[in-house]
Parts: sequence; C-alpha cells; structure tokens
Amino acid sequence: MSDFFLNTVLTLDASVRVCVPLIFASMAGLFAERSGVVDIGLEGKLLMSAFIAASAAAVFGSPWIGLLAGIFASAVLAMIHGFASITYKGNQIVSGVAINILASGLTMILSLAWFKKAGITPTLKNYQRFLSIDLPGLDFMDHIPILGVIYRELISGHNVLVYVALQLCLWFGGSSIGLDLVFA
Repeated sequence: MSDFFLNTVLTLDASVRVCVPLIFASMAGLFAERSGVVDIGLEGKLLMSAFIAASAAAVFGSPWIGLLAGIFASAVLAMIHGFASITYKGNQIVSGVAINILASGLTMILSLAWFKKAGITPTLKNYQRFLSIDLPGLDFMDHIPILGVIYRELISGHNVLVYVALQLCLWFGGSSIGLDLVFA
C-alpha cells in the first residue's frame, strides 16, 4: 500500500474527527436561522461549551457530565442572545459579537482562576473523555487490502459524538425536508 493512500485516509480520518464540533455548531445555526434569528455568536458558544465541558469532565471525571455541562453552557449563552435580540429587539449581529467577545475573555479568566493556567484546561485522562468505538467486523475487514484500511481508519475507531454528528447530517443536513418537519 502506498504512503500517499495511507496519508490520504489518515487525513480524511482526522478531518472527520475535527469537524464534529463544527457540525454541531452549524446545525445549531441552521435551526436558529430557520427560526428567524441570525446567530453570529456560534463561535463564542462553541468556545464556552468546549471550555465548560472539558472543565467539568476534569473535575467530575465523567465525559457525560462534561457533555451535559457544555450543552448547558451553550444553552445559557443562547438564552442571553435570545433575550437581547428577541425580547428587547436588539441588533442580532451586535448581540452575537458580544457573546463571542464575552466567551473569549471569560474562558481565559475562568481557566486562570480555576486551574491556574491562562486559557488551558487540564489534560483529560482516558476515563474523562469519550473513547473510540471499534465497529463490528474489524478483524474480518483487516484482511481486505484497501477496504480494510478505509474501514479501520476512516469508518471505525471514532467516539460516539462523531457518529451522532454524522447521523444528524443525514437526518437534517441532506435536505430541508427534516427541518420542514421540525418547523412545520
């Protein structure tokens, strides 16, 4: 097998893993846009959610608690954005930019106060993070020259959030039919 093929598969594998937070944020932006709210603050929500999730997972030792804490942090920022732009009819762009600035500064201050490291959460141990899942048939597929590498590196071996994000793309991202059912 050529190095070029293996490097291509490993690059695609890394791209799939890294794009998961962007998929979740873009789905949130899609729902916000369909409800009539321009959500420029997605980056701030993403940053705050990641920081709170990593912090909670480090403190409580559970990736599930970290995930719930991250969702909660993002929901709180979404409610602030909705309160400013819907209740008080404020400018949605200004509110979103303010959330981005708030999250950028707040994560730095909180990490310095909580962990004595500016902008860095503690390194998570294996029991504090979602581990990769090996899909069935991995031993059988390893014997097939090209498909085995693609199955092992690209399809199998991701954590549960990767598969949830890809399923969300199939449900809602493929067409607007899924969103039309939700917003009907």
